[in-house]
Amino acid sequence: MEGQKTRSTCVRCHRPLHDPASVKQGMGPICWAKTRMEMGAEEEEQSLPLLPFDGDIVCRRDSSGEPQFNIPQRIKHHSPTGMEWGYGGSGPADFALNILALFVDEETAFKLHQSFKWHFVAPLPETGGIIKRADIIAWLNAHGIEGVA
Repeated sequence: MEGQKTRSTCVRCHRPLHDPASVKQGMGPICWAKTRMEMGAEEEEQSLPLLPFDGDIVCRRDSSGEPQFNIPQRIKHHSPTGMEWGYGGSGPADFALNILALFVDEETAFKLHQSFKWHFVAPLPETGGIIKRADIIAWLNAHGIEGVA
């Protein structure tokens, strides 16, 4: 369309956007999740169906040290204060559980999340990091879960 420019930077943090879905909504997944939480969408977010997730998992700390994720916490099982990483507690367990729930059914996610936590989530540095989708799928395959693409 002539004269209409697609936004290629996040309206919130002004970082470049590369993913077509992020470009379409005008912000990246971390800013989108943070905006939804600020708008009080936490309860609504948990009731939404899981969408196919085909990216890497990203966690980082904002300027005040608060954890930021590119996935929502749809399942609250261990931690009343939210997801975390970098140690072996309840926040990292919920992060692991919510990651796995994007790739496998909830029953399988519950069965495997503690092992996944120790392999991927607990070792992440305090500042955050990325858990590659390909590494998650390889880990699931090594644990007998086939057919995850």
